[in-house]
Amino acid sequence: MTEKTFGPFELQKAYSTEPVPDDFVLRRRISTAMRTLSERVIRAEVDQATLQHWAEQLEAVVTTVGEPERRDSKQANRKLFTGAATIEDLYHMMDFDPISGGANQIAPQVTWVQEGQEGVEGTLRLGQQYQGPPGRVHGGVIAWILDAVLSRALHAAFRLGVTGTLNIRYLAGTPIEDTITCRARITGQEGRKIFIEGSIWHGDQQTVHAEGVWLTPKSLG
Repeated sequence: MTEKTFGPFELQKAYSTEPVPDDFVLRRRISTAMRTLSERVIRAEVDQATLQHWAEQLEAVVTTVGEPERRDSKQANRKLFTGAATIEDLYHMMDFDPISGGANQIAPQVTWVQEGQEGVEGTLRLGQQYQGPPGRVHGGVIAWILDAVLSRALHAAFRLGVTGTLNIRYLAGTPIEDTITCRARITGQEGRKIFIEGSIWHGDQQTVHAEGVWLTPKSLG
């Protein structure tokens, strides 16, 4: 039986509908454990002996893991743009995404509830490891997330491009440890420039507004 292959405009659908490769089931388990550990340990009120015990256990795991070789994602990317990417290739590109990739240990895990030509919407909860001012998400984390969310809107509309500029207005504090909503949509295009706007909401209150310009590759412009 011939293995299925995919091109760039089949990526999102295949990633959301095809079975998760067995190794990524395990990678996701590892990442979930590491994210959970990160949130539980930060600012934990425990005695010094407990901290010593935790440190020794984690240092032992680091020693066990060692320094394994890493797969070059450029190869999977090249295969995608020739329509020859396998589902394993897609997961090596998508599941390490820095805000929603299930196999990325630092990704805060956006749950996408809408993805299409009209825009994207996702929800997430940010723990204390993302805190800036007490009880509020760090502004740099906000910028990081919105860059990725606006890029997601680009890809959901079957466009290709990279961030050119990103302007952010902080309208109110965005709380940690509560559900927030991210939205983005394309608003226009002039030549290679694609204009995208986005926002973050806490309930009915908008806390952040973003506007950006994404640039399509010259080969496609």
